[in-house]
Amino acid sequence: MMMKEADFSDDELDDVDGDLVVPMNMIEAPQPVVISGPASAYQNESGGRSNAYNERLSRARNSLAAQRQNKFQNNGMVMSNMQDRPRTGGGAGQPPSIDVLSQEVEEMEMNDQRQADVEYAHNHASAQQSTTTGMSSTGMREQYSRTEAPQMSDSERGGVSQAMEQYHEPPPGMPPPPASIPRPPPAATPAVIDTTDLRSFLLRPGPQGAMVQCYIQRRKTGLARLFPTYEIFLKDGDQFLLAARKRKKKKSSNYVVSLDRDDLGRHTGSFFGKLRSNFIGTEFTLYDKGVNPEKLDKSQLEGSQIQVRQELGTVLYKQNVLGSRGPRKMKVMVPTVNEQGQRKVLRPTSKDETMLERYKAAKNDDDVQILKNKQPKWNDQVGAYVLNFNGRVTRASVKNFQLCNMARDPDAVLMQFGRVGKDSFNMDYQYPLCALQAFGIALSSFDYKIACE
Repeated sequence: MMMKEADFSDDELDDVDGDLVVPMNMIEAPQPVVISGPASAYQNESGGRSNAYNERLSRARNSLAAQRQNKFQNNGMVMSNMQDRPRTGGGAGQPPSIDVLSQEVEEMEMNDQRQADVEYAHNHASAQQSTTTGMSSTGMREQYSRTEAPQMSDSERGGVSQAMEQYHEPPPGMPPPPASIPRPPPAATPAVIDTTDLRSFLLRPGPQGAMVQCYIQRRKTGLARLFPTYEIFLKDGDQFLLAARKRKKKKSSNYVVSLDRDDLGRHTGSFFGKLRSNFIGTEFTLYDKGVNPEKLDKSQLEGSQIQVRQELGTVLYKQNVLGSRGPRKMKVMVPTVNEQGQRKVLRPTSKDETMLERYKAAKNDDDVQILKNKQPKWNDQVGAYVLNFNGRVTRASVKNFQLCNMARDPDAVLMQFGRVGKDSFNMDYQYPLCALQAFGIALSSFDYKIACE
């Protein structure tokens, strides 16, 4: 199932020229081939169960049905409520009757389940398929357990147990049935959040072990098509959080983040932060609403009346050189958060004090932690790079990514972002990121990168 250009919208093809990242849920799972038994000892040349086994099972079932019909006839009438009848117990002077065929059928059905379990282990069946098959086999066992015969001793079983012994044991070299089928790790649970104080919530690190689920709507109509507005909402309740738009007449990308979707000015009470990039779109820096130190003189910097802007994050995109292709590679630097949930405050007053310059100088900085995007894996089935977003991303796009702290836990996703519609995107984040940081990182993914595509 190779994906073609017709599978993607015009916006997805014109917006970027890089390699798309496909959500795993877009891949069509191959239909499994169900085999009755795990070994050739139970199969004929056509791949099915041996004729002797099938004939034996059919003969046992037919004999059992006839025996029960005769057993429960009363004056020419057959008792219909068989499944609710009491078990044959026998009186004080009468031993219980022995239903050998019932036990034989039950043992055959138990053998079917053992064969199915071994087959699951060898074919690496998916969790859903194995669960469904297990339920079907359980239902079949329950059907026959309603007519289960009374317990009998080994001497009473006699040759039946010996005759069925070959069906109980797996063939030589076959592993025993697995105790349990491994299941894929569950998706991160949504977080319980409090937005009573919205400004505080937007700067507070997210909860640990639970994702704050959001979605971003891009609005680009009419004259605003070249400078679209990005609005982020909470998934739960569709609560509006922030809006952002690229500023006009700037040599490099410069986004203003505001608390008011209708007021995106820098000199209003709704101004909340700014994202700025270099000319080629490979370096982005996120600030809060503080003042640029370059616009202050020495006396103002030393005074306490004016607050210098706080540096909240830096996003780096690796350049593609010499025509190399592949998915984007990004690195994110954010201030560390202590055990009390307090973020390290970084207010650089010179270029050398910024997180980017400290990183370039190879300083071992305990005040900064580095996140990297999880690299998608190439899938021959779709002819594209694939990531598992647990259903939160449904469209292929070069913008799709997941961030992890590779030094601590490379499998724990701290943020994920991806396309779900032409102008709709999902964004989830958790500790140590806050909503403003995650929104700024997502905005950097929207921006076109000359050196990366």
